[in-house]
Amino acid sequence: MRLPAALGLKKATAGRRVVSPRGPVNSGLRGGVASRVITPWDWIFAPALMSFALTIVLATPFKLFGLYLPEPVSPLILAFVWPLIRPSFIAPFVLGALGLFLDAFWGAPMGFWMLDLMLVYGVLLMARSYIIGQDTVVVFGIFLLAELLFFLFGVLAMSLYAGAVPRLWGVFEQMLATTILFPFALILLDRYVQTDVKFM
Repeated sequence: MRLPAALGLKKATAGRRVVSPRGPVNSGLRGGVASRVITPWDWIFAPALMSFALTIVLATPFKLFGLYLPEPVSPLILAFVWPLIRPSFIAPFVLGALGLFLDAFWGAPMGFWMLDLMLVYGVLLMARSYIIGQDTVVVFGIFLLAELLFFLFGVLAMSLYAGAVPRLWGVFEQMLATTILFPFALILLDRYVQTDVKFM
């Protein structure tokens, strides 16, 4: 056994990246951690179906303590989260479909909710690099700004379309109900941005 030669080889390769037949092996801190493989179903289609179902369920004429169930704009959570997770060709189409669903379900002019959601998506996609990595308080503040932009654009568009200002108290109630859904945005961000995942 040629021990000196073996020791020399070990010294030459110490601290370097070793290449195995299966590919490079990272000797860093995360070398032994396997990334989860995420498909569009996980972070796009499944949350979209949940938003679709939540909208229908909360629209049922059911009273709790004399009050009807709140009707948040749940797709706004996805319009906020999807551009922060990663740029995608699929997400805008799914978001547009959710907007058209809201138009038909709530009796709004066709394209009203779709354009409103796409506005928020586009703005956040451009600001993505400035938001990723911020503290939760900062992210919540950005969400409130995005939500304010969303509802302000909706009020202006509806006022121009109908020739009258919508009932602002109803808009505030819907805005408050949507804000309550913010923890779901944090869950999605924590699952698909803050962890080691690999997208397909």
